[in-house]
Amino acid sequence: MNSKLMLAVNADGSADLTVIDYNAWPGPYWYVVVDDTPACPDRPLPLPYAIHQFQRYAQEAIDGKTGEVVEIAQCTEEDLRWAGVPVSGGDE
Repeated sequence: MNSKLMLAVNADGSADLTVIDYNAWPGPYWYVVVDDTPACPDRPLPLPYAIHQFQRYAQEAIDGKTGEVVEIAQCTEEDLRWAGVPVSGGDE
């Protein structure tokens, strides 16, 4: 099993714990990018997780009035190899 654990602390102090099984999610994978920098480059996300994280980061940018630009970008094969995520449906 190739999986990664993700712990996110919410603004209210609560925490979200997620385990992503990369064999169950064959891709594509995505990064949430804040000001041209992937927020967690070691954890490429399936799209539903990326959307959730995007909403969290975007809300933080709005609430904090930081002016940060928050985007979602599809990972390249090079990104996935760097993160240790199987490429092309399970091949490493």
